[in-house]
Amino acid sequence: MNPYTALQINHAPRNRRNSEGTFVTLKNGRILFVWSKFNSDNDSDWGRAVLASRHSDDEGRTWSDKDEVVVSNGDATNVMSPSLLRLKDGRIALLYLRKDGRTSCVPWVRFSTNECRSFSKPVRVIHAPGYYVVNNDRMIQLRSGRLIAPVALHRYRGPHTLKPLKRIPGDKHSIYPKGLDPVFSMPGLIFFYFSDDGGQTWLESRMSYYHCTPSGDGLQEPGVVELKDGRLWSYARNGPLGPTGLEGYADRQWESFSKDQGQEWSDPKPSKFISPCSPMHVKRIPKTGHLLAVWNDHSKHFKVPKPKPISWVRTPLVSAISKDDGKTWRHHLLLESAPDYSFCYPAIHLTSDAALISYNFGSGLTRSERMLRIPFKQLYA
Repeated sequence: MNPYTALQINHAPRNRRNSEGTFVTLKNGRILFVWSKFNSDNDSDWGRAVLASRHSDDEGRTWSDKDEVVVSNGDATNVMSPSLLRLKDGRIALLYLRKDGRTSCVPWVRFSTNECRSFSKPVRVIHAPGYYVVNNDRMIQLRSGRLIAPVALHRYRGPHTLKPLKRIPGDKHSIYPKGLDPVFSMPGLIFFYFSDDGGQTWLESRMSYYHCTPSGDGLQEPGVVELKDGRLWSYARNGPLGPTGLEGYADRQWESFSKDQGQEWSDPKPSKFISPCSPMHVKRIPKTGHLLAVWNDHSKHFKVPKPKPISWVRTPLVSAISKDDGKTWRHHLLLESAPDYSFCYPAIHLTSDAALISYNFGSGLTRSERMLRIPFKQLYA
């Protein structure tokens, strides 16, 4: 067990996965944690899942032990990947993904005016059909009041299973590896949905960005943070995905910038964050104004064992702090490291004296959720 562990929600029979969490602090000081609770033996992204919650009344040191359902899946395949956000008008927004079958994934948003005791009817963010990914803990509100949700659209490429193809001369990719499920185009079309009326209507950014490699991989699962100079910094994972080997070792997060509140974006380029195909997350620490990043660091900053294939190479998990709005990063802290375990999909919440960092972990696809409470003096050590 990690020495900073404040909460661990283990998988169990008929609850094979707990993952992708988010936080919000209520007016009475209580911290609410909401995560994706898979309530079946199917731990894939298409297993049945609800949004469940636990709470803390001592700034994240201890947590309730009873799961409360916040949003049920109803007639949907599942609901997952929540983002909680306290808005400038005092309401709390809850954005999440609703999946209907294998090819439909759409973000919806609800609002609470009574500190999450209840939520409004859901508002559909994107009305066009498709598979739209918004990671957990990703929605932000700019200083201007605009809400931003970073989105990756993945195309449906064909049937769920294909018989192996014979090699075609001149096409080195013509044979599908055993077990490959060619449902989606791995590269996502990255764009941003925004709302200027408090989340009632949403519009797509004028520009998007895209990157594809010869292997067919590309950018996925974007995040976004507002910089002090008003620009938006977007980052997205890149690289091969899967437990078939260490192909994703020493890839990078890619980045893009916007100067106009998220409408136009620069061409994506590799960032300084060396990582596998696994999402990074960045938030600003209100107390200091510095940026805190959490990601799977493959820069060899720490001497750790080489990942094994079963880990999906999503190890080690590291945090770092930037005091100059992302130009340089210091105070690297090794959060987790195990060659046969993955640690991924972090969420970040800042209290008065500590950072709460949650993430799912496990060996292979069996996943539990762990939350760390790290005092600032340790983060800055």
